[in-house]
Amino acid sequence: MSELIKIVVCFKVVPDFDQVVEADWEGFSLSTDLGYVKRVFGCFDEGALETALRLRSAWEERDEKTECTAVTAAALPSPLRKTLFAAGFDRVLDLSGVFSGGTPEFRPRHTAALLKDCLGSAGYDLVLAGRQTGYADTGTVPLLLAENLGIPVITEAGEIVPCEGGVEITRTDDTCQERIRARLPLLAVLGNGPVTALRAATLRALMAASGRTAETPILSGAADVPADGQEGPEAAGALRLRRERRIGSCRFVPGGADLARSLGEIRREYLRGLER
Repeated sequence: MSELIKIVVCFKVVPDFDQVVEADWEGFSLSTDLGYVKRVFGCFDEGALETALRLRSAWEERDEKTECTAVTAAALPSPLRKTLFAAGFDRVLDLSGVFSGGTPEFRPRHTAALLKDCLGSAGYDLVLAGRQTGYADTGTVPLLLAENLGIPVITEAGEIVPCEGGVEITRTDDTCQERIRARLPLLAVLGNGPVTALRAATLRALMAASGRTAETPILSGAADVPADGQEGPEAAGALRLRRERRIGSCRFVPGGADLARSLGEIRREYLRGLER
């Protein structure tokens, strides 16, 4: 590793879909006006942001200097930019102004190419990203980015701690849990883990961060050409999204001989509700 350990977190700001009214979900598309909905960090990305700050603290306890950078290809609201600086990030990179074609939604190859253009020459040691975020939750951008950067990738990462020569990652999937020791550089994709939320900043830190601005790096322009002919605002505009219908009722289930019959009735009602 270098004398200065560089950590970068690729994150995205998304609408809080729990605030979208039911009427807007009918025929929902990228043109739907969600101006009334609060913008938040993607849930897995938020865990990645906090993980980066915890890693910096752990490395600094070992007398190793560390720099934390956050980068996004989507629009970054001013309050969330200020939150990142107040939480402890040294740099915030906003690529939304140089993203050709407008929105990064449904354009994973283009987004990964843009991020590679930004990060490729900076010599980052550890790249962190959330497992999935945004409208489609395809989860392909981190994998494409690792391929573009030519570095190893570990998915479904949970806890990440420093170790001699690199990091130790607790990885959990549907079948097992394992610990992996890996050398840097590396890209780790955060899944379900113990770290889920970015730390709350103090009022003093928020006030100090008010005057700080996100950087818009100068790129080589290699990402201006779409990497996939199927991507683009025209293709994205034709998409229609939906969410599973929620059934907000509950019932006390009796015990004894009636338990199996009651559970069967509840299951049939639930399936009928999904079909409506």
